[in-house]
Amino acid sequence: AQGSSAACSFCPHGSVFAEVAPLPCCLPAIEMPKVVTFRRTPVFTNMRQKLADDDFNVFHCKRCDTHVLITDADLASIPRRRTDDALVLDIRKVVVRLNTTKRAGSQLIRRVNGAERQFVHCCVACGQTVGYTSTPHEDEFQLFYVSDQAVKVPWHRMKTPWVCKVCGYVCQNEAHLESHKKQRQHFDNEAEDGKEGETDTKPIIVG
Repeated sequence: AQGSSAACSFCPHGSVFAEVAPLPCCLPAIEMPKVVTFRRTPVFTNMRQKLADDDFNVFHCKRCDTHVLITDADLASIPRRRTDDALVLDIRKVVVRLNTTKRAGSQLIRRVNGAERQFVHCCVACGQTVGYTSTPHEDEFQLFYVSDQAVKVPWHRMKTPWVCKVCGYVCQNEAHLESHKKQRQHFDNEAEDGKEGETDTKPIIVG
């Protein structure tokens, strides 16, 4: 007989429901759609590291711009040495991380009251002298002297007390700050009143 019938394999009664005919060979092959799965992967940023690094000041070599020192010292309170005007960093009070090479041996510097022996630290990239200690390289030092003639100090990050509390203008000294206040009529009580206005909460009226 032409055509044949087949029982449905999904029907429990095995009933005949359709005629099965051979497919023509001219039909194109059917491609199954590709299933693409997107897996969410965590993205790591250095945001926290950057926030933490905001507390540190980075000193760079003036010759090649390589960073040579990182410290959390307050730039406004770093003392200077009287003999050569070098910046003095006390590692007992502040964090100091060096990126320098230690020059072999030492150098003898003539002073008014005699001579001074220095153990030099150089830039790792260009070899320029950036600082020194008075302690041999193999020993632990307590004071590190930085030459701001050879190192770029981020003075723009210095925290100065001469800042207008009303507008935030940074002045050079106390006299400059007082002149700015008189000229702009910016007084500390105005800044305090502004802060109170921002934090003041209005009462809730019910009824």
